[in-house]
This record gives sequence, C-alpha cells and structure tokens, in this order.
Amino acid sequence: MKITRTDPVQIQSPLPRKQEPVQTAPQSRQGSESQISATAQTMAHAKVELASTPDVDMAKVEQIRQAIGEGRLTLDLAALSQAILDLHRR
Repeated sequence: MKITRTDPVQIQSPLPRKQEPVQTAPQSRQGSESQISATAQTMAHAKVELASTPDVDMAKVEQIRQAIGEGRLTLDLAALSQAILDLHRR
C-alpha cells in the first residue's frame, strides 16, 4: 500500500435546492394522506439510519494503522509535509 496523493482535498458545500411546486393529480383526500404518511415514515427511517451511521469508517482506519505498523504502507514524508503546510496556509 502506498500513499502518494498530495493535492489538497476540496470540500464543497452542497448547492441549495430550488423549491419546486408540488404537482399532484386529483386524488381523494384519503389517498393523499397515505402518500404523505408513507413519505414521512421513509424520512423518519432515513434519519434514524443516518444518525446511527458513524462519520469515520473505523475498519478502514484500523487497516491503515495495521499497514503502517507492519511497514506495508510507505509515506512520502516530503509530500505529506507540503500538503499539511498548503492546507494551513489557506
């Protein structure tokens, strides 16, 4: 395993979405409520899943730690140093 990437990581904020008017076909009131309820349930489930997902893949971090410890991962220290300096100069 080798790390050679030295270009700075660019973090882009997502562009705000344009609100579009909701187009609905004529339906009975009961059908419309069912759709909203299903959508609300899906959104609630997605929020729970997202909240339980870790920000960092700890399995990947452990693999990298192990590779460094075993000497299987080589680092270009000059490139790493330059990348750190470039990051902090912004």
